[in-house]
Amino acid sequence: MAVNKAGILKALFPMALFCLLGLPFSLRAQNGLLSPYSAFGAGTMQSYLNVRNMSMGGIAVGLSAPGDMNPFNPATYRTGVDTLSVRFDVGFNLGMNRLGQNLSGEKLHNQSTSGGLSNLEFYFPVCKWYKMAVYLMPVTEMNYRSSYFSDSIPHIGKTQLIHSGDGGVSKAGWGHAFGWGPVSVGVNLSYMFGKIEKDATLSYLDDSLAAYAGKARYYTETKLNGFSADLGITYAARVYKDHYLTFGGAYSFAATLYGKRTTMAAGVFSSVTDTAFLPDAESRGKVVLPSSVRAGISYERRGQYVVGVDFTYTWWKDFSDYGKVYDYFDNTFSINAGAELKNDPQAASKARRVAYRIGGFYQQQCVSYDGHRLQSFGLSVGVGIPVRKSRSLINIGVQYGKTGSLNLGQIREDYLRIGVSFSSVETWFVKPKYD
Repeated sequence: MAVNKAGILKALFPMALFCLLGLPFSLRAQNGLLSPYSAFGAGTMQSYLNVRNMSMGGIAVGLSAPGDMNPFNPATYRTGVDTLSVRFDVGFNLGMNRLGQNLSGEKLHNQSTSGGLSNLEFYFPVCKWYKMAVYLMPVTEMNYRSSYFSDSIPHIGKTQLIHSGDGGVSKAGWGHAFGWGPVSVGVNLSYMFGKIEKDATLSYLDDSLAAYAGKARYYTETKLNGFSADLGITYAARVYKDHYLTFGGAYSFAATLYGKRTTMAAGVFSSVTDTAFLPDAESRGKVVLPSSVRAGISYERRGQYVVGVDFTYTWWKDFSDYGKVYDYFDNTFSINAGAELKNDPQAASKARRVAYRIGGFYQQQCVSYDGHRLQSFGLSVGVGIPVRKSRSLINIGVQYGKTGSLNLGQIREDYLRIGVSFSSVETWFVKPKYD
């Protein structure tokens, strides 16, 4: 008797939907990598989409072949998902970084590690020309800590000022894609949510001089939620037989997040703690995340290989926090390039049944230090290992990146990210056969 896969998937669909709706808070349950550059805005914008795209340097916009669907360009859902199959991708990542700084001739270093769920994506067909997607992914991530010691001050002594922050924003989305012939268009509707905590603590280190004060603390917690939307388009031109040249574009609208901010100030006086909520203890305001535009192009021989390049421009000058704008913010851009040698499930060689990926990226950040724009670059590699007797893949990817330069007096951050995902492809809407 044949296994009724369609019935199993139909039974699992409500569970998958429940996971997508119920797991958002677990996505941010972990602390991110400790990075001083996450202190700006609402945190570092996360370009980590899924293991496959990460392994190809982050290209995602100008793709149009089966299996190329991704939320960065909702138009890819239409060509990435066939009419009789559903696709599910769940990924996890482990990140490690090392911070370095030259301070007064002394070399300082710090290391941190973080890991957890990175993405959850579910794609399915409605009809031949209409496909849908449901997904969960991070948007920003904040985790920083800095410390400053002052020289001895008369009647106060030495002090230590510590700034720290933690949190971020995630989004759960619902995507739609339509298409006719070589043209596909798509739209994402997303709900964004998150929490950002910031803390500033001033400690008086000389108790004999600071007779009446030992520590002062200023803390804010901002809970955020709101909606966002993305538009996308692709045009896949057939060049020769199974050779295609694809052009893609996507636009993410600026997202207005509504915040509820709680502020607290506390002081420790001669071993007595006095906590005071300020008058604006539960102030409401808006945080505006910037809009961005993406363009991509790829050349692909279907079933054999693909190479592509993406360009992204983001208007960080438009970022605002409770009406406050930052004049030191500037607009940013990034360039991503990558390639994939696709796996051949029918190949006699086991090595050829594996997909091989490589890529790299360059990004100019939104802030400058001492007149020099902060820059990032990285390289990535990965493989897609087929699951026996199925079209599913186990994806493994490694990405190395660097932000900042010691030669320019900046803090240098080197990081290594390892991603693992399971990408399932199952046939649906097929009448079961019994034998």
